[in-house]
Amino acid sequence: QRPTVLHFIYGLGGGGAEAMLRALAGALDRRAWRVVVVAMQSKPWPEETADLRQRVDALHVLDEQSLLSPRTLKKLAAVMRQERPDVVQTWMHHADFTGGLVARLCGVRPVVWGIHCREITRAPGESRLKSRLFRGLMPLMAHWLPARVVSCSQAALEDHAQLGYPREKMTWIPNGIDTRRFRSRPACRAETRQSLGLPEDAPVLGFMGRFHEMKNLPLLLRAFALLAQHMPQARLLMCGVRREDLDAECAALAESLPDPHAVRWLPFQTDPERWYPALDVFTLSSRTEACPMTVLEAMACGVPCVTTDVGDCARLIESTGAVTPPGDARALAAAWRQLLELPAAARAELGVAARQRVIDSFSLERAAARYQELYATLAPVLRQ
Repeated sequence: QRPTVLHFIYGLGGGGAEAMLRALAGALDRRAWRVVVVAMQSKPWPEETADLRQRVDALHVLDEQSLLSPRTLKKLAAVMRQERPDVVQTWMHHADFTGGLVARLCGVRPVVWGIHCREITRAPGESRLKSRLFRGLMPLMAHWLPARVVSCSQAALEDHAQLGYPREKMTWIPNGIDTRRFRSRPACRAETRQSLGLPEDAPVLGFMGRFHEMKNLPLLLRAFALLAQHMPQARLLMCGVRREDLDAECAALAESLPDPHAVRWLPFQTDPERWYPALDVFTLSSRTEACPMTVLEAMACGVPCVTTDVGDCARLIESTGAVTPPGDARALAAAWRQLLELPAAARAELGVAARQRVIDSFSLERAAARYQELYATLAPVLRQ
């Protein structure tokens, strides 16, 4: 008679929150918890879906687009009644709203909201008016619908408290990384570079993520143009962003680089643990972040990171890399150059320290234990 925790999310791939859900669902103690995942969409991520199905007790895919359509609400309610969860954990704002509301209507009181972004963003196809109404409604609902609100980011927690979320319900559980999967792999470094035609001794920067305005890729390309003036041999590996994904601004910046072929554009990779080791430095140029999984993954692989000083990035990296002011291309290029010009042994020492920091403070085991402790405090509420 294990208590059931049900996770509700829109998609099973494509971002850090989705990666954390998949990792957490597989890391929860199945002897103590029955783990169920419900997603709106799974077809774009067949490999992730197949892997997750093997790691949980039940996986339900609603195959719906709109979180508020009558069909979605009816299907989700049917799953809730079938699974009879003791705790419902929702992931990101729009799923918080729909999943939390349906759970309460089905009689599930212990609902945990999950914050994985500093902003309440506009959903695809959502009008500006509807988006403004949603942003105003969520802080009000936070006072009565969820039992607890988990934020993966200390910065995002403070942002939401300023929006009106009840601070007494909020707790910080940072993302966690499977350090057995993400680790230093010297063989992968050589293999990946060879497969991409990258010289073994070339200084290689890397980005892993999706094409989204939050990532501020124009800043990254401007900074790389500045770096190329001093280090023409440098290469930039863009994983998750294809050339055809670029908007007009990014396409123009890519074409204007001294050597446009210095940037390699790659689709989303299902095995990022094999790509990080090919890098000398991992980077983010974002205008906003919460607790970016990619930074922790790169650190776990022994790759020092340079990011803009947004969200929890400085807290994650500490002295193992560098952060620069948001929007400052010259500062970003200078930080890259400083790390890339270090002797290989000194840069390797930073990588070792980065990995140790993840092991000590941001491991998947640590995050799973924190979530289980939270669920255990809530599950008895249903039985009283």
